[in-house]
Amino acid sequence: MTNEALLEFAIRAKDRAISPTGYHCGAALVSETGRIYTGCNLGSEDGIFNICAERLAICKMLSEGERTFTKIAVVGGMGDRLTFTTPCGVCRQLISEFGQEIEVVCGYKEDGELKQKVYHIKDLLPESFQF
Repeated sequence: MTNEALLEFAIRAKDRAISPTGYHCGAALVSETGRIYTGCNLGSEDGIFNICAERLAICKMLSEGERTFTKIAVVGGMGDRLTFTTPCGVCRQLISEFGQEIEVVCGYKEDGELKQKVYHIKDLLPESFQF
């Protein structure tokens, strides 16, 4: 799966986000079997119920019986805008537990054009906790 195609899944997931702040995120990962799992950030007004898009996509993958993925795309922004967004610290740690070489594709728009920056999770979270 190309990074651009995976980013399109993440963008569609972002449209389903629920966030009292108005900042919406979407994520899409591709499992080792090639299946796509998406997630969006979900939050409540009282702040008790909050989950990031990346964690939701990972939870959906795990709940369907898959255990590994190779790449995850992340987007975020207010309204229809896509601004440069990376996973939060908690999501970085969770992603790193699936492998240090997981690719993280961060999508954003610049002058109306979809751009991307690609990292390995080990570069976003150096010296992460590992068993």
